[in-house]
Amino acid sequence: MSKRRSIGLLGAISIGVGGMVGGGIFAVLGEAVSLAHGATTLAFLVAGMVTLFTSYSYAKLSVTHQNSGGTVAFVDAAFGHNLLSGSINLMLWLSYLVTISLYAVAFASYGETFFSEKSSLLHHGLISFAILLPALINLISASFVSRSETLIVVIKVVLLVVIIISGASYVDVREV
Repeated sequence: MSKRRSIGLLGAISIGVGGMVGGGIFAVLGEAVSLAHGATTLAFLVAGMVTLFTSYSYAKLSVTHQNSGGTVAFVDAAFGHNLLSGSINLMLWLSYLVTISLYAVAFASYGETFFSEKSSLLHHGLISFAILLPALINLISASFVSRSETLIVVIKVVLLVVIIISGASYVDVREV
């Protein structure tokens, strides 16, 4: 009996690219530049290498341990069901909360630029929106997640292209 997939290849790619563009470019680029200064490119290169090794490992683990548990299932397969695996999975869950918080605060910071008056209510409303809308999308269905993430990735890539094109005229190559 063949199981119907609700997230296809395009959806999976969109989810991966969406996470990298949303988190890596929109959310942490400013922080990376402020911390690494001139070594930001090197920092992103090293992060890219780590990402390649991580994605290769996840691909191998996904083939070996085929189930819908993801990282939690991989940790359980490696260490069994015990205090260690429970602690690792709890830390994984907490790291997801921190990541979601980072993305939500970054979204609110960008979102506030569209309003002339800034307030605590607006800021926290945008943070809540950035958490609740994806949660709602996830509750609808996996295929809806796939379709909506594909649309969101298209919008992100268009925005990046617009930023690159509009910013290209400000690049002064004589100082490089």
